[in-house]
Amino acid sequence: MSSQAGAEAALSRLLGLGITHFVLCPGSRSAPFAYALRELEMRGIITLHVETDERVAGFVALGLGKASGIPAPVITTSGSAVANLHPATVEAFHSGVPFIALTADRPEWMRGSGANQTTNQVGMLGPNLVNQIDVSAEDVVEDPELIDRALQDVWRGPVHLNASFENPLHPTEPSFPVTPEVGSFPAPTGPADDLVAGLIGFKDVSVPVPEGDSEPVLEAGSDLVSEVESGLTPSALDNARTVIVAGPGTPYSEVLRRTGHGQVPVLAEPASIERNYAEAIPAARIVADCVNDEIERVVITGHPTLSRPITSLVCRTDIDIISVTTEPVPTDPGRIARTAPVMPDVPDQTAWLKRLSAAGQRAYEAGRSYLGDELDALQVAAQVADAEGNWFVGASNVIRDIDLLAGSPKATFHANRGLAGIDGTMSTARGMAHHLGPMKVVVGDLTFIHDLGGLILTRGQDEPALDIVIIDDSGGGIFATLEHGDPRFSDTFDRVFRTAKNLDIPTLARACGWEPVVVTSTGELREILAAKPAGRVIVVNCAQEIHHVRQRRRELTSIMIEAARQELAGHTPA
Repeated sequence: MSSQAGAEAALSRLLGLGITHFVLCPGSRSAPFAYALRELEMRGIITLHVETDERVAGFVALGLGKASGIPAPVITTSGSAVANLHPATVEAFHSGVPFIALTADRPEWMRGSGANQTTNQVGMLGPNLVNQIDVSAEDVVEDPELIDRALQDVWRGPVHLNASFENPLHPTEPSFPVTPEVGSFPAPTGPADDLVAGLIGFKDVSVPVPEGDSEPVLEAGSDLVSEVESGLTPSALDNARTVIVAGPGTPYSEVLRRTGHGQVPVLAEPASIERNYAEAIPAARIVADCVNDEIERVVITGHPTLSRPITSLVCRTDIDIISVTTEPVPTDPGRIARTAPVMPDVPDQTAWLKRLSAAGQRAYEAGRSYLGDELDALQVAAQVADAEGNWFVGASNVIRDIDLLAGSPKATFHANRGLAGIDGTMSTARGMAHHLGPMKVVVGDLTFIHDLGGLILTRGQDEPALDIVIIDDSGGGIFATLEHGDPRFSDTFDRVFRTAKNLDIPTLARACGWEPVVVTSTGELREILAAKPAGRVIVVNCAQEIHHVRQRRRELTSIMIEAARQELAGHTPA
């Protein structure tokens, strides 16, 4: 059985599942996939993205799945190429993004032989997978639907398909004598399927809903799962003073009713769906700290991990903590939460919401007034928070600063918050932009360096417009805000935490075909952020002494806390 036939059979099944975006890394052992994909591209059936660097390719595929909810298989050759997919795979797993690693392999009998570019690829990407299979070309030709079975849970997270090919690796006859049909992706359709079928079912799953429209009212200590299963509807909570803590969800959080809703305060991270809700509280972590003793219940949605105050809140043992299901990894850092498969109904708490909203707005206004026109990392975050459009935000200081300094943002923010790593940021944004349209990215200089390969575009390949804003503060600025930036550790900080680099970013950007722009004032920054994305690398030079960075951030936080407390003091607790 030819390797080409196996590759074509596998790709035909993927098309049948509605998968039409593919990310290919050149290689010899993966050549059967390459020939077949090129044929499908020439017939106008698929969109093919070709990337040289497997780590970049993995994150491009992650972005494609993140934006659409449909996985874009990333194809590699054998050997270390597979290992380079690991960073994107673990991010997909912890953020619940559909992702397929489709890796070519040497025949099974060659494993352990010491042959060139041959290792045991099975399990290389585990345990952060929802499934994996190891097949030969012959296996796929004889039973093409094994691909479907392997991918039945791919909407939840990453699946590894490892396919071994014998020589010859090039076509010996015309490809795809019958053009394969493109089907529909079997996306989850609602929470009822999850409760009855055990997995959030596919479109052919029908679920009878029991008669009756009354919902149980749940009090602290009750079992949400059993109550919800009996009615297949969101359960109702009592009127304990509640906040929703919202982090980034999965592509299917809304359809599965796992996002926060109700007239209650929402403490939402920038990359959560809920951050653009009217109920989202500005300067949420400041306000949460000020009313900590008044909170009686927390409902967690998505995967909030951004700030220490919020993490402390969701780990409290003296109040009711409810975690709405996330796939495939639950969010319960304190190991104390009750779980709910859907977002419970919370009674309207309008006065409580109004009080916290006013405090957040007062803190936000005080913080923005304090910033003035000084051009630093805080200022960049504030100006980005005022911008419009789709923004992909680096996982270090900048997203925390936006969290603090965004009032009611017009922009929609995206980020890799599954494991909150700084690698693959620009590449993920490139993938998302193919579905969302032109985007902007904001990163620190080290986050930019971590994904330099993402700047290098394949000649002749369509790429959506992207602008990349770089906060060049000479290294790991986030560590200055932590205990590591304390003056006690000044002899150590620059060497092993800040790690400033010798890099001429504008020259590098120009060499990679991007237009470099250097910003030197807050006015210039506002002007360039208002422009449409156009392939620019925008460098904001704002390196400062660590003691000044720490002092300015302490003062900002102190001013915002005081403003929130003053506002809260003028309102009677609800």
